[in-house]
Amino acid sequence: MRKVLLATTALVAMSVSAAQAADISISGNLEFEFVSRDAGDSMHTDGNVVIDASMTADSGVTYGVTTSSGIHTGTVEAAYISVSSADLGTLYLGNIDDDAPGAMDGALGQNNDIESERHSSGTATNETHSWRTAIGGAGDQATWISPSLSGLTVGVSSDATNDTTAMALTYSIGGTSIYFGSNENQQNMGVKTSIAGFTIAAGSRRTDGTSNKAADIAVKYAMDNGITVAALNARGTTTGNVKQTYNNYGASYAVAPGVAAKIESGDANGDTFTWLSMEVKF
Repeated sequence: MRKVLLATTALVAMSVSAAQAADISISGNLEFEFVSRDAGDSMHTDGNVVIDASMTADSGVTYGVTTSSGIHTGTVEAAYISVSSADLGTLYLGNIDDDAPGAMDGALGQNNDIESERHSSGTATNETHSWRTAIGGAGDQATWISPSLSGLTVGVSSDATNDTTAMALTYSIGGTSIYFGSNENQQNMGVKTSIAGFTIAAGSRRTDGTSNKAADIAVKYAMDNGITVAALNARGTTTGNVKQTYNNYGASYAVAPGVAAKIESGDANGDTFTWLSMEVKF
């Protein structure tokens, strides 16, 4: 019995020591949304809880584990191991809920408006939708993103399950960011810059061998009083050569640190909408 107690005490001590060595954090958000459309009104919630644990070895390499669970779905939406250092960049092993292009495409117009509500209703820029300028997908894969070298960052993702490879690069200079991404037969690119306090971002996407393509442009302006206003215009064509259109304009207001009220109104291929939300981040 004494040996069992000693062994148990040692295991507990080792577990406590390991827990003390790791930095653990919990963060996330919850957003309550109201949408008014021609087809009717609706309310729903959206959000995630993210748990991060990381530790840095004597070599300077940081090892981490991250999980993100959807509050509204009750499912794990991302779960991955990360290995990073200042010299080597970051290697992600698992599902980061994206791939390299998706993680690096901040210069696209669609990523610089308020919400892009109703954005995926027939106009996304992948094979299913036709007005969005994003490509890529989630799932278990290996993704490496390099450190920035004189403003240049490179990313690569490999998905053995679906036998796909994706790559992306960004280059930043003088307040301007240029992006290019590729995932098998899809390519997209974007550019973002700031002029007189305005952020202007434009993107395009095409799919080889099809008529599926899209282009967008967004304009955003952030005021000192916590209000941000933005607008997005997008056009696309489906693989069946059907034209698609999307427009929105909206605003967000920082009510308090981590708390934002948002509004957006627009037209998604003839379906007009108005969207309101309150989001709390923690």
